Amino acid sequence: MLLTLSSNGQVILPVSVRRKLRLRAGDKLELEIRGGDVFLRPVDKLPAFEPIDYPPPGSLKVNQRMIDLDKLAGRDIGPDDL
Repeated sequence: MLLTLSSNGQVILPVSVRRKLRLRAGDKLELEIRGGDVFLRPVDKLPAFEPIDYPPPGSLKVNQRMIDLDKLAGRDIGPDDL
């Protein structure tokens, strides 16, 4: 694929490339120079995340069932370990 460099140093990625890579305006690309070659690759987008609503310290209680489940999983953790 042949691209042309503008007088401002810009290159336009053809729509077929943008669609294939699912690129949109504002997406980031990483440029790497190896020897005399130039490589462009999309920067992985971080997935949207939901903030974790942690309970206040000391509000969680360990019960015997939780201890038994830990033992079944190979972890011998009891209330004294927390």
